[in-house]
Amino acid sequence: MPSVPSPVRLMICCAALAGCSGSTDPATAHLFDNIANLNSGEYDRQIVRKDAEVAAIIRSNQQMEGNISSMRSEAAGNRQTIASLRQQIAAAQREVAAARVKVGEDPVRLGKLGGYESQLAAIQNDASGGSDPAVLQSEVARIRASIRALSN
Repeated sequence: MPSVPSPVRLMICCAALAGCSGSTDPATAHLFDNIANLNSGEYDRQIVRKDAEVAAIIRSNQQMEGNISSMRSEAAGNRQTIASLRQQIAAAQREVAAARVKVGEDPVRLGKLGGYESQLAAIQNDASGGSDPAVLQSEVARIRASIRALSN
């Protein structure tokens, strides 16, 4: 076999290595792969793809932050509505107590007042269970009107 000069041998080896690898991952690519990827624009395409992924993640995070903010506002409003509902229930319970004094020993009217107390307790449980406060408020208003009508 004829003797090949050392620099030529080195170029042949490097060319052989460059042809074997072909990696487009900058972390695993060899020198010739990196040069080929830079010249072909592969790394620029990868950067553009990654930038697009980052932009999509940022948009998604911003949307999620908006959703979280909206949910926090809704939760605050719900807490206020539930607090108002509890105040209305307490007022209705006070009206039942006052009506008991007015109706005296009338068993029919006392029975109705007991039914209203049971309804108020059920509404309070429904409020704790997550039922729609607006529906419950209308029920409390109806019960309070019935209590007032019964005690007159």
